[in-house]
Amino acid sequence: MTQSAASQSVQHLEEFLGVKLIDRTKRPFILTAEGQKFFDGLGGVIRQFDALVDEVRVGQGASAPVTGQVMVASIYSMGLSYLPTLQEEFHKQYPSASMNYHLAHPHEVYRMVEQGTVDFGMVSYPENTHTIQSISWRDEPMVLVASPRHRLATAQQPIQAADLSQVALVAFASNLRIRQEIDKQLRNLGVTMRIAVELDNIDSVKHAAVVNSGVAILPKLTVQVELAAGSLKMIECEKLQLTRPLGIIQRRDVSMSRAARTFVDLIMNHKVWPGDTPRGVEGSNPYAIAHEQSGSNGSSFQATSEFDSDSLQPETSAARTSVAP
Repeated sequence: MTQSAASQSVQHLEEFLGVKLIDRTKRPFILTAEGQKFFDGLGGVIRQFDALVDEVRVGQGASAPVTGQVMVASIYSMGLSYLPTLQEEFHKQYPSASMNYHLAHPHEVYRMVEQGTVDFGMVSYPENTHTIQSISWRDEPMVLVASPRHRLATAQQPIQAADLSQVALVAFASNLRIRQEIDKQLRNLGVTMRIAVELDNIDSVKHAAVVNSGVAILPKLTVQVELAAGSLKMIECEKLQLTRPLGIIQRRDVSMSRAARTFVDLIMNHKVWPGDTPRGVEGSNPYAIAHEQSGSNGSSFQATSEFDSDSLQPETSAARTSVAP
C-alpha cells in the first residue's frame, strides 16, 4: 500500500472505533494503548479467519500445499536452542508456509497464548489452566558443569553425590521452577550445597560459573557452545540425573490453522536431540528419566556470599540477552 492509502485506512479505523490508534506526535509513530490492544486482538481474529478459510479450501483432501504463517511464542532458552533448527526444517519441507517466533519470559508466553496473539507457545514445566491446554514434548537432560579450574572438573571418574556436599553452587532464583526441581533432587540425595549466588536466567548462571569457578546445573543444550570451547566442563555425578520437561501450550477454545498444526507435528516428531542419552545409559530411553516429585519441604541449601558481585558486572541486560529458564 502507498503511505497515503495506509494512512487513510488507519483514519477510517479510528473514526469507526472512536479512538486514536497511533500516536502521531512521536517519531517514529507508536501505537496508543488502544491501538496495541486492537492490534493484538486482531492478530487472533485474523489467524482464526485464516484457519477457517484453510479448512474450507482443503476440505477432506490432504494433498494441498501447506500455506500461511505460523506465529510462535517461546521462552528464551527453548527459542535459542531449538527453534532455529525447527524453523529451517519447516521452511525446507513447506516452502509455501512461513514461521516466525517471539522470545519472552514464561508469563509473557502464557499471556500471548491466552490473548491469541500467537498460534501456540513453547515453555518449560508446561501447565494446564482453565484457558490453556499443554502438550508434553520432551524431557531435556540437565548436566552439572563448572569451569575447568574447579577442583571437581579434574576428576577422571564420575564423582559421588556426597562430593557435592558444601560445594558452592551458582543457583537459579528460588522462585523459579527449575531451582525447585534441583532442590528436590539434591534433598533426595541427602546433599546440602552452599549457594554462591542466585540468578534468574540461564545466561547469567553460565557466565557466573565460567568467571567464578562455581558449579551449576543447566540444560545440556544451553551449554553446548561453552563445552565445545572449553570454558565449561561437564562433571559426571552418579545418581544426579535431572531433566527439564518441555512442552507446547495453546488456547483450549481456539482451533489452530493447518500450518500451525503441521508445525506442531514437526516439533512433536523431533524429540531426540544431540547429547540426549546420559553417559553410562547408552541404549536406554533418554525420556525415561523423570523429575523427582517427592521430598521434604525444607531447603537443603545454605546461602553464602562467596562471590564478589563485581565479577558479575559484564553480565548485564544491556550487554547480553537474558535466557529465562
